[in-house]
Formats: sequence, structure tokens, C-alpha cells
Amino acid sequence: MNVLITSAGRRVKVIQYFRQTLNEIGGKVIATDCDKNAPAIYFADENEITPRINDEGYLSSIITVCKKYNVDAVVSLIDPELEILAKNKKQFDMIGVKLILSPLNMIQYSFDKQETYNYLSKLGIPCVPTFSKISDIDLYLDKKEYSFPLVVKPRKGSASIGIEKVNNKEELNILIEKNNDIQLIIQPYYKKREFGIDVYIDMITGELVDLFIKEKIRMRSGETDKSIAIHNNKIESLVKEFVMKTNFRGPIDIDCFEYKGKYYISEVNPRFGGGYPHAYEAGCNFVTYILNNLKGQENKSYTTFTYKSNSIMRKYDNLLVLD
Repeated sequence: MNVLITSAGRRVKVIQYFRQTLNEIGGKVIATDCDKNAPAIYFADENEITPRINDEGYLSSIITVCKKYNVDAVVSLIDPELEILAKNKKQFDMIGVKLILSPLNMIQYSFDKQETYNYLSKLGIPCVPTFSKISDIDLYLDKKEYSFPLVVKPRKGSASIGIEKVNNKEELNILIEKNNDIQLIIQPYYKKREFGIDVYIDMITGELVDLFIKEKIRMRSGETDKSIAIHNNKIESLVKEFVMKTNFRGPIDIDCFEYKGKYYISEVNPRFGGGYPHAYEAGCNFVTYILNNLKGQENKSYTTFTYKSNSIMRKYDNLLVLD
């Protein structure tokens, strides 16, 4: 069995986890990226350089790689690429390649932060209030329901790029005017504590298979840099409700904030999260779950926490020198 991991970037650990498991059964990991200097591709069994995802020839290049290496499944590691792959699912079906991702509408809800809020709030799932216009948030400010600081970020952003905290109305107006060419959303600052939840939802049954909760201690470039594993029954219940009421599949990364003793979903990323290595090292092996599903096998449904709490993940820099 061969798995293609696209837009691998710096995600060395994910490549290594797949390679370790696949090599044991005679399979291979193929990694692609548009940058020949992306370090993760050099930890795969095979690698290829492809055009950027917005390039006209991007999709055909991925199809070519799939055929060249007899790929069985494709896993993408970046948000903007998920929609492209999902929209072209039929092309992959025609060559017998499975896409490890959620349905197209779930991906579209996730990538648009305003739509994420609209969708989850309609389902009654607690999530951070989100507004697209200053006039919308003004009503709540006037009623004293929300107060500064507020968070402003791109409506369709990724990797925490462009997130700003504003402390008064003047700063908010300046920021909105400065970025009038970008769709922005405004949120109250619901961030006493921040959590990341790595979730695997069975590709066949749609049932929750496993989850891992970590409190984020430090972030770097949009990824969890330091975290501590925790058991939290309220967050566990929130995730169970989320899975039951939505239609996501495969690996999911959920961001969650604690505010005044309650928990709110902030973002949903339908892919491996940047902090997933903590979950894997704690025993939550999503790679095995994926391979089971690719073989047509259903994974056992979630019952309770499978990992020990209080383990701490600390990322550090390493290097790769190539001739």
C-alpha cells in the first residue's frame, strides 16, 4: 500500500509516522511539495516537486504522481488544498485512489471562518461568536455583551496569518480600513485558555474513533510549539456532540477556548494538525486508523481516553543538509 502526502512542507514527523507504519507492510510514502527545499519530502521513500496549488497544471501533476507510484490514497497537510482535491474526487476515483478527507461541504464550512460559526451555531454547538461587519459587533458592544479586546483575522486564513488583537474602536476601524481588500471577521477575545483536539472519525462509519486533548502552552507560526496532554470531560463531550451532529471524516484538528468556565470551538481544520505529533507519541495512532479504513476495515468506536494525561510536548529545531 502506497500513500501520497501532498504539500508536506516542514511536517517531517507526519512523514516519518506514515513511513514507519507503511514500510512494515511493504508500502511506501511519497511526498510532494512545490518547494524543492521543503525538508519533509526528503524523509519520504520517494518525492516529487509539483506546481503550486493555484497553478493550472497542479491537479494533473498530482494525478501523474499517483499513477507513477501506484498510489492508493492521498493525504493533504494544508487547508487551501483540501477543497481542490475534494472538488476533483471523481478524477481520483477513476484511477482507484482514495482521498483521506471530509466531504466537500464540510471542508468549505471549515475554511470560511464565518461559515464555520454559522454552521456550528445552527447545530447548537458552542463556538466563538463571529461577525463580518463592524456594525454587527457594535450592537453587542453597546449592550455591554462584549467588550474590547477583540480579535480580527482573515475570513479565509490559515496558519494564524494576519490575526490581530485590537483594544479599542479606533484600532478596529484603522485595521478594517487598512485591510479593505481582504475579507475579515471579528470575534470577542474568548481565550483564557486554549486547547487543541486531535480527532479521528472513521472514514467508513462516521463514528468517533479517537481523540487527544492538549492545552497549548506556546504557539509558533500558527502551530503548537509546546503543549500538555489533559483529560477534560467537558471538552470530550463537546467533541462527541460535534462528531454526532456534523459529517466530518478522517483526521480533524479542532481549536477550542475556555471562557468563563465554558468551552467554545474556535476553528475546525479537517486535516492533521500541527500539534498532532504529541497525540501520536501518546499512543493515538491515526496512521493505523487510516490504513484500516483503506483496507475496508471499520475502526472501533471511541469509548474513553486512551492516553495518559500530563505528558508535555516540546518542539525543537533540527536540520537536514543535502548535497
